[in-house]
Amino acid sequence: MAAFQDHEEILEAAFKDPNNTAFVLEPCNVNTVIHSGHYDADPDLHYTKPQVWDMEVNKAHNPAKYLRHLLRPGSLKVFNVQKDGSKETFVRVTDQRTWWDPSVYNTVIEQAFLDHEKQKAFFIGVPEVEGPDGDRIVAGKLQALFHVEHSVTGTEDEPLNVWRVVHLDKDEDGSLKEVFRRLMDSPYLREFHEVYIREDLGKKLERV
Repeated sequence: MAAFQDHEEILEAAFKDPNNTAFVLEPCNVNTVIHSGHYDADPDLHYTKPQVWDMEVNKAHNPAKYLRHLLRPGSLKVFNVQKDGSKETFVRVTDQRTWWDPSVYNTVIEQAFLDHEKQKAFFIGVPEVEGPDGDRIVAGKLQALFHVEHSVTGTEDEPLNVWRVVHLDKDEDGSLKEVFRRLMDSPYLREFHEVYIREDLGKKLERV
């Protein structure tokens, strides 16, 4: 397990490596998207910065709920939870749909770091880890390891959700770039926002 301060350093180093493929999505003004005309939403729905961070924390610990469109049911394991003030680390193992083919699952092992004060979450992909019972867990080989940052910036009333990801792969054929181009072109929120708004906030939010 990386020390608390190492997760962000690992991600930044990976972003600087020309042999990797990185994507930085435009920070999402969640309220602008909600009221852009692409949703039928409760007129009083307003997503605050603390709520966006609450969603990120919940999603980090329980992606089986917030990322259920991506995960194989029953595959989630969270262990080695450690807390130090506003900082928290743990290991997260899931079987996730591959970027290229949603019918194919790949085991993903992530060292997670949540900085509750700065409202940043980092997920560092690793090739293997010792499980809670001493068993060896190995990441799948169907796609490259990747590191992710999810964070919240902006103001209390106009939060911005930040997402950037770096793949430890050159993406020689450009197929990964095409997947992320489609993601960036979508007029909708990512699905985890929709789950939180509907199921945690109890608000109406339907795509139109």
